[in-house]
Amino acid sequence: MPQATPLLRLLNVLLAPGMRTRKDPDAVYERLLQEVQSGRATLGADDLAAVDGLRLLLGDLAAYPELSAMGWSSTQDQVRDRLRNRVVVREAQASRPEVRDEPVTGPVFVVGLPRTGTTLTYNLIARHPGHRGPKLWEMTNLGLPRPEAERERLIAQARKRFATVAKLSPAWAHLHPLIADSEEEDFMLRAHTEMYATWGPLPRYLDHVAKADLTDDYLFLRDALQVMAAGEAPERWVIKHPMNLWRMPEILRAFPDARFVWTHRAPAAAVASGSSMAEATHVLYTKPGRIDLDRIGREWLEISAGGVERAIRLREELPADAVIDVVYDDLLADPRSVLRGVFERLDLAWGEADDANLAASLDRTGHRPHVYTLERYGLDEAQVAAAFSAYTIPASVLGRSADM
Repeated sequence: MPQATPLLRLLNVLLAPGMRTRKDPDAVYERLLQEVQSGRATLGADDLAAVDGLRLLLGDLAAYPELSAMGWSSTQDQVRDRLRNRVVVREAQASRPEVRDEPVTGPVFVVGLPRTGTTLTYNLIARHPGHRGPKLWEMTNLGLPRPEAERERLIAQARKRFATVAKLSPAWAHLHPLIADSEEEDFMLRAHTEMYATWGPLPRYLDHVAKADLTDDYLFLRDALQVMAAGEAPERWVIKHPMNLWRMPEILRAFPDARFVWTHRAPAAAVASGSSMAEATHVLYTKPGRIDLDRIGREWLEISAGGVERAIRLREELPADAVIDVVYDDLLADPRSVLRGVFERLDLAWGEADDANLAASLDRTGHRPHVYTLERYGLDEAQVAAAFSAYTIPASVLGRSADM
C-alpha cells in the first residue's frame, strides 16, 4: 500500500501557508498566466481560449477538501508549465518563422488504456533508427534546440528533479519511472487530458474535456514538436498517451498522415492496474490517510470504459489502415514477433538496433512485479464487464496478432 514518506510529510508542513490561495483559484490562474507572460510573448485570444479549461482544473482541486499542501503546489507548477509551453512556442515561431515549415511526417501515435503494453510498444517504435519521441527533459524545458553542453546541463537538472519525485512517492517511481533522457507522454506538452484525474476529483474539468474538441491541443503539439527539433527533425515522430485513444479524429485533423498502434488488454486487468497507478499518484496530492480507494475505482472505470466506447465508435470514421492492433497477451508471449509485425505494417525494416532495444526494454533486473486487484478499489469483474460491454476485440485482430 503506498504511503506518504517522511520527506513528503515534511514538505506538506512547509508548504502549508500556500494553501490560503485555494480560496480564490481564479486569481491563482490569472497570476500564473501573468507570470509566464511577464517580459515575454503575450498569448492571443485563441491560445487563451484553448488553455482556459486549466482554470477549471485549478478550481476543482482547490475545492477538494483532502488536497495536500504538496498537491496544491504541484498543481500550480503543472498549470504554469502548460501555460509557459504556449508562450515559448509562440516566441520561437515569432523569432524563427521557418520553424512552422519543419516536417512532421507520418507520426505514429501509440494508444491504449494505461498498463496495456503501450510503453514497450512506444519505446521500440520511438527508438528505431531515424525515429524519436519527445524526451522528458526537453518537454519540461521546452525550447529551440540547444548546444550540447546546455542539453547536458538541463538533463542533469531534470534527473535531480525527478529523483526527488521518486523519494516523495516510491510507489509512483516503481509504476512509472521518470527518466530524464527517455521518451515520455505528450500530455506534458499539451494542455488537456483526463489523466489529471489521478490527482484528485475533477467533476467540472472532466465534464469540460468530455465535451471539448481538442483539435487545437494537437495542432499545438505539432507546433511544439517543430520548435523542439528545429533543424533536427527526425524521419518520424512517435507519440504516446493513453487518452489519445479517444481523440484519433482530432489527431488526424492536426496530423493528417498519422498512424495509430492500439494496444488491447482484458479490461479488468487494465482498470485494476490503472487504479493502482492513480492511487500512487494520489499519495502526492492527498492528505496522508485520506485517499478514497472506492472513488478512484469508480472514476477510473468510468473514464476508461467511456473512453474505449468512444474510441470504438470514432474508429469507424478513420481510414481502414489508420489503426494497427496489438493484443497485450500476445505481446507478452512473443514480443519480437508481435513488434516485427507492427513494424512491417508501418513499412519499417527490423534490424540489429531493434533487437538491442527490445532486449534492453525486456531486461527485468531489479524489477518488482506490480500487484493490484479490482477489489481494493471497490470493483468486481461483473461491474467491469458491464461497463465495457461495447468493447470486443474482433476475431480478425486476435488472429492477425497471433500470427505476427
